[in-house]
Amino acid sequence: MDNNKNKFVDEALEKGFLNSILTNPETLDDVIDKVNTNDFYIELHKKVFDKIANLYYKEGQIYKTKVLQYINNNFDKNAIDDLFESDYILPMEIESIAQELNKYKLKRLIKNSLKKSYNYLIKDDLEIEEIKSKIQDEVFQSTSTSTNSNLIYDVEDVALESFERFVERQEGITKEKIRTGIKSLDVMLSGGLSKKHLSILAGRPSMGKTALALRLLGSVLEISDTRTLFISLEMPRVKLLDRLLIQKSKVASNDFYNTKKKDKPPVTEKQRNSIEIARNWIHDKPLKIVDKRGLSVEDIKSISRKTNKLFDDNLGFIIIDYLTEINIKTQGGRWDKGMADAIRELRNLAGELNCHVMLLHQLNRDFKNRGNKRPLLSDLRDTGEAEEKIDLGLLLHRPDYYTARKDGEDELVVQDNAELNIAKQREGKTGPIYFTWYSEILYFQDGVDYKKNGEINYLKQ
Repeated sequence: MDNNKNKFVDEALEKGFLNSILTNPETLDDVIDKVNTNDFYIELHKKVFDKIANLYYKEGQIYKTKVLQYINNNFDKNAIDDLFESDYILPMEIESIAQELNKYKLKRLIKNSLKKSYNYLIKDDLEIEEIKSKIQDEVFQSTSTSTNSNLIYDVEDVALESFERFVERQEGITKEKIRTGIKSLDVMLSGGLSKKHLSILAGRPSMGKTALALRLLGSVLEISDTRTLFISLEMPRVKLLDRLLIQKSKVASNDFYNTKKKDKPPVTEKQRNSIEIARNWIHDKPLKIVDKRGLSVEDIKSISRKTNKLFDDNLGFIIIDYLTEINIKTQGGRWDKGMADAIRELRNLAGELNCHVMLLHQLNRDFKNRGNKRPLLSDLRDTGEAEEKIDLGLLLHRPDYYTARKDGEDELVVQDNAELNIAKQREGKTGPIYFTWYSEILYFQDGVDYKKNGEINYLKQ
């Protein structure tokens, strides 16, 4: 065996592990959940460990005689003598040997990922962003700590984990949910947005989807230090932040964008002070913003992983505005198939980064022949597998939008009947919650807050 190969394989160590187990079978109890067949490189050692593991799981113990008979019946006559030649017959150090085997396996995984990455580089039919994404996927798969994680859990351990999470929820310190700070929504969501989940916030054009997403963002940042990434595929970053400042300062948007005319200041002193307070508030918040049109799913995954590293592997919330602006590759000429793949990959991203991913989506289905203009979960069917794949479906509706157009009138600047229908939820109930919509400050006020404190007196010239 050459020196280069020795960097990735230690044959004597593999033999030593198997000999230690066969010499003291009870030691397997300590490492059976830490080692698997892929920890071995030599084919004989793979097969022998597989036989040992099968005996252990089937009969609860190891019979050395059965293992030796298996080797005699399936391998060369010298295989047993070869197997028992080792410098590492150390049953008392079996866990250390297992760790060393795992290190060699990880090195091999990384080596293989580099080979695959090189093959992507020399392909002529891949775009550079697609190459980068595929290489990142390979590196992540080979270096992720989950590579050697146990896939089979004892019910006692799961019960303990379940109880710990139950206690966290009872004490209000749950780590598996992101509280939105909007009381009506948090109640319906049993505490907030679940990590590892994908949601869609959908509605017809001009319903206020981005405004509601920013309302959620502002509220999440207000009550927690949840690290957040906002990916805008349509609105420039400065405009996005402006809208967040308008919501936070409660200064009418027309006044916020005023320019100086003669000696008259564009905003009042009270408005300016409120804007400055809002600006100071946002400065130290854990928020990253990306504004670029035409991003692909591969781009979004790459950006999200980089942001996660910037947040020390603690990115909690990703908002993508919006789904139909993602650069989707059609599958066999079918856009819905490409969209289905995109949704599936973004849901996997939520699991990979242990965060919540929220996709904004514009429904373009023609409602003219529908008496009730409220969007339905079935309206997502044109979007690949969204209806089936999402964990949470939020549908935004403002009846006054349609009433005003039907009657040829301007919309009311304050509307107290805006609704958000929780049309799908894997972990709780469904149904509508209600908001008051303030078009002049682009703000949705929670119905609970409206009943308690009344209408918001925002700053308007």
